[in-house]
Amino acid sequence: MGKRQRRRNRQQKQTTAKQQRQLRHLIPSTEHPLLEVVFKPDVSDEDKAICLDYWSFAEPGIWAYKVAEIGPTTAVLRTVKASCHADLLTIVCPDCAGPKSIHSRSDMVATRKWAPDVFPNEETVSGGSCHDCQAAAAEEETQEAQRVAEEHRQQNQARVDAASSWLQEQEGRDFPSSYPSMVNALTLVSMVDIMQRKNTETIGPLQSLNYSLTASAEVDVEVFRSLHQERWICPTLPATTGDFAFNDDGTVRAVYITQIPWRLAPALGSKTAARREITDLLGRMLISRADELRHQVHTLQAGMAVNYLDGLLIRTYQEEPIPEHRLPDAYETFLGALREGFTLGQLIAIAWSAAAASVAWGQRTPGLKPGNVSAAAVTNVGRRIGFLRDRRIEEYDLPNWVARPATLGTALRFLERHDAEIEALSRFLTLKQRTEARPVEAAEFDGDMADLQDNETDRSMESFLDDLRAGRKQEPSGPTITYALVTPEGGLEFHADPVDGMRDKVGSAGAGLVDRILLPSPSTVHAYVAELVTASSDSSNPVADEMLRLLDCHDGPFYGPISFFAISAHTPRPQSLDEDQREMLRAAHEVARGRAGLQG
Repeated sequence: MGKRQRRRNRQQKQTTAKQQRQLRHLIPSTEHPLLEVVFKPDVSDEDKAICLDYWSFAEPGIWAYKVAEIGPTTAVLRTVKASCHADLLTIVCPDCAGPKSIHSRSDMVATRKWAPDVFPNEETVSGGSCHDCQAAAAEEETQEAQRVAEEHRQQNQARVDAASSWLQEQEGRDFPSSYPSMVNALTLVSMVDIMQRKNTETIGPLQSLNYSLTASAEVDVEVFRSLHQERWICPTLPATTGDFAFNDDGTVRAVYITQIPWRLAPALGSKTAARREITDLLGRMLISRADELRHQVHTLQAGMAVNYLDGLLIRTYQEEPIPEHRLPDAYETFLGALREGFTLGQLIAIAWSAAAASVAWGQRTPGLKPGNVSAAAVTNVGRRIGFLRDRRIEEYDLPNWVARPATLGTALRFLERHDAEIEALSRFLTLKQRTEARPVEAAEFDGDMADLQDNETDRSMESFLDDLRAGRKQEPSGPTITYALVTPEGGLEFHADPVDGMRDKVGSAGAGLVDRILLPSPSTVHAYVAELVTASSDSSNPVADEMLRLLDCHDGPFYGPISFFAISAHTPRPQSLDEDQREMLRAAHEVARGRAGLQG
């Protein structure tokens, strides 16, 4: 390339650079540019002129025109905002090294460099990022937040799936392999009672209950943990992932006991049946372990008495709480008194008197340390219990602010059933012994066929066959006797009918025939049971079965209604029950209903 060509190229580059400089809108001049006005596409020349006037200045700090000199203020500002922005060429972004962009004179003032001696003539890094970098950073933050939200959503969904799978596994566990402990059994029965009263299938969450099932909320947690481990209860919905603890791999490690509802384990059976079976099963266990049950009642009542004494000192007398080292002494004192026969109402009266006496002592004794009065109240309780052992004591009602564990009412109810059963059993044994004192001659009976063929009825075999062929039903005839009838529903009824009528009521549950049960003790009372009865839950008669066992007959089980009647020492013909025999059967029925899990 020759010199001439190189000269031409150089001149062309200079011309192009000059044209480019002329296309740019540099202020205050193209030789010393400090600000460049950048227009949006399709801006009219008239609007460009307004914008250039708006941004023009000879030196930083003084604008060439006031806004009002350019045109109406609102119109000028609207035009500038819609048409352009300005780049400060000597103030560059620390992130992208590009010029800082502004959109109004206010933005220029906000840079704190709009003064002749402050505005930089050379490139200077600004303190903050430019608008584009800020927008890019905001977009990046938005995308990162969306990514984190998506990860959280996926993790939460995985946890929801894991929790749902874990709950399904809990519902598929086997039937409990052992009886629960006394406290656990009382809690379980109390749960069933609460669910029945509220007509619901769940209880809890525990943290939402305004009462405790056991002695305290802490004991509730331990009991529920034990019942779950023993497969008597299982957690259920509604629940959130926050109610579960997860392993690192996302699987469920455990459940927070107080945060989730609980239900009976599905292995126990259908909802209604499961409640009935639980109550019957555990009720029999509780009644059979009456000593342990009574001890549990005493422990709950002793705790309530301690809470009353402590609350009385704090709430009524503004004293310090019972010192921690004296709480066991107070509990043992109340527990010992309950075992000796004191009632909870009597202990409340004693605690009230002891607290009042201790507070009076504290008021007339100077120099006492905090807690001395409360400790003295515990000592006074022990002294007053010893003094009042053989004296009459009034009973005070427990105030409402003392918490009553739900299991206390359950335990007292089963204790009442136990005591009633013991009283009925004692009455039954006495009447049975009295009835047994009447000897009866030994005899062989052929059951229902012997009764049908003997002469105690007016019907002959021939007339019986005639009636059978003709489809006629014979009305019961003969002398009327008083007998007892135990229905499958568990009721005891006394009827006065002819013997045939008694047989008809019993045999109607089966093929119309009855079988006689010879009771060993007392031998003066026999029973009729129906033959060929279809075995089902509707025809079962657990109360009558238990009554027969009390009367030393261990056959069965029997189905349908069962009648009891008397015989004499001289004839096997059914006769009326006398008063002692009826009372004996009433007592046996009361015991049998209790053992069968029926109330009343």
